[in-house]
Order: sequence, then structure tokens, then C-alpha cells
Amino acid sequence: MVERNPWYTRVEGPFPERYGCVGVKPDGGGSMRGRGLVGPMKLHHAVMNRDMELCLKLLADGQDVNEVEGAGNTPLHFAAYEGWCQGIEMLVTKGAKINATNNAGDSAWVWAWNTRDPDAIEMLEKLGADTGYRGKVIVPEHIPKVKDFYELEGGKDHPKPSLEFLELKREEDRQRELQENYDWDVWSAPGTKGDMSSNRT
Repeated sequence: MVERNPWYTRVEGPFPERYGCVGVKPDGGGSMRGRGLVGPMKLHHAVMNRDMELCLKLLADGQDVNEVEGAGNTPLHFAAYEGWCQGIEMLVTKGAKINATNNAGDSAWVWAWNTRDPDAIEMLEKLGADTGYRGKVIVPEHIPKVKDFYELEGGKDHPKPSLEFLELKREEDRQRELQENYDWDVWSAPGTKGDMSSNRT
């Protein structure tokens, strides 16, 4: 049955047109778009492969040094996870936001700390990482749990769903309602089990 007043009809705008691979949080990280391809992630892959030459070429060609993937991680998160100190230094030098946090609120420094990599931790701290900073937790628009965030007291600070997503949900509701109406018409048609008149004596 179609919910008559679902959470996405109760959230107040304004709403962005759509989300892409740009961080949605003030610190530069986080992603609201977890459906399908968020961005090219070429720099993320180059960082994971520790390919300095490719990283520099991508950045020279205009690749965003702070691009986020579906979980809100930037290339700097990947460099920290890999313990690639040269990559960490290069990315920050090229404009990477050192305290950007992913959807879970973790910065690159937290990732380095979680992997117990002293060299990566030291490099990030040397470059100015705030070791005590934790970002806000956010949930992408397609995850059902997101409705709980909007219904909490601090929900007004959570990034809003996009117009693209809202139209997708409205279309899903329209199709579901059409199917339910069709199923009811079939079930209640004369001569079927749903036709109460056929059971009268």
C-alpha cells in the first residue's frame, strides 16, 4: 500500500537539483548520492595504485582533488588508508581539504589512526590535520534510515534530498498506486473470489 504521507513529502526545502561527486558537508566531504555512479573516481583509483604520475596528470587536466565517492571519502582518505605519505603531501599541496570527513564523520587522519600507520598519522598532523575533529554523520538520500535524521531535533542540519530523488520517489509512488488499483480491479471483478455478489444465494 502506498504511504499517504511519506517522509520525503514532509521535508521542507529548498532542495538541490541533484547530487554528484562534490562534498556536501561544510568540511568538504560527504556524499548524498549513493545510487549508481557518483563520479569518475579516477583520482581515487590512481591514489590506491600509488601512481604519482597519473595523479598529477589528472589534477593538471582538471580533476577535482576533493572529489567524493559514494561513502563521502575523498582521495586523501584513500591515501591515508594506503599509508602513502607522498600522496598525502601531494594532495594537500594541491588543495585537498585535510579535515574533510566522510558520511560516518571520519577524516583522513581517523583512517590513518584506524590503520595504525604512524608515518601517515605524522604526515597528516605535520600538514595541519585536526586530530580531535569529528564530522557530522549523514545518510545518503536513498537509504531508508535517512528519514530518522530528518525527524530528529537536529535534522534541519542534515543535507536535503535532491529534486531528482524526490521526483524518483513520486514516480515510484504513482506506479505503485496504479498497480494497486489494477490489482483491486482484477480482484473485485464480477465472477472472481473478490466479488462478494457471486457468493450470495
